[in-house]
Amino acid sequence: MEKKWKDDKPREYYAKYRKVDVKNHQDWFEVYELPKNVYGICEPSQFQEVNIFLVIGDKKALLFDTGMGIRKIKPLVEELYQGEIIVVNSHFHFDHIANNYCFDGVHAYCDKYNKYVSEHGLPKEALGNQLEEIMFRYGYPKGFNPEEYHIPPYNLIPVEEGHIFDLGNRKLEVIHTPGHSHDGIMLFDKENRILLTGDTFYPGALYAHFDNEEFGKFSMEDYISSMEKVSKLIPDLDYLYSSHRDFTAEPIKLKETADALKRIRDKDDTLDYIVVDEGHTYLEDGNTLKEAKFDGFSIIFKG
Repeated sequence: MEKKWKDDKPREYYAKYRKVDVKNHQDWFEVYELPKNVYGICEPSQFQEVNIFLVIGDKKALLFDTGMGIRKIKPLVEELYQGEIIVVNSHFHFDHIANNYCFDGVHAYCDKYNKYVSEHGLPKEALGNQLEEIMFRYGYPKGFNPEEYHIPPYNLIPVEEGHIFDLGNRKLEVIHTPGHSHDGIMLFDKENRILLTGDTFYPGALYAHFDNEEFGKFSMEDYISSMEKVSKLIPDLDYLYSSHRDFTAEPIKLKETADALKRIRDKDDTLDYIVVDEGHTYLEDGNTLKEAKFDGFSIIFKG
């Protein structure tokens, strides 16, 4: 496999944000201040480049996802906020749930796939190639043994479309956005004009192909419907907060993603294709996948 990391320089987009000096970084996490009293916590040294969000209210805070579990995120979160923290999952994929067990309960949209994972956890084999050393920017972090890696069971608290998380001076509404995975949700902070998008949109390679127990069953029609639904919020948004790569993106990307998915569904022969990186294949046969390139993102699908 081609080496993922060309050099040791951080991604240029991090320079847009003020980095927060924290004690509990554990040589793994980085923390940045984002607009509207939100911390962006990232794991920049692994291929997933996961983003986790800590949304601060005047009575409570909300943690959106818990990361890959390479290091424990709870000490860092408690350093950033000393008070009650509501934990919410954007969806049940491994890179967003691996520290769930460290908390008393995690709110999520419940379906048979994440219910099973919450009750049984996940073995390292469920990650496909993501634990190979080449997937880590500097090699394995000190003390990490991939052979011992697993995701423990956790307490899932079901939430439905329209549920409101009340942090005191700010409220976040659950929007069910199936497609990438059936349990996917976004969180809409109307007053602060923010939409936390999870993996349904981010400025990178979007996955529109999963068909297995570990990642659930992808639905193109659900994905299109979800993106059309949230595209109606564009006039009410200033920021998308996304769960991979750059923390923020422009709201218009919601409509652009809906349009891109329709072009794939309709087999548009003018699509611009690029080679699918092996890091994107997971448990799938890479020979069955295509990657179509768009402005600021791409979509991987079965061609």
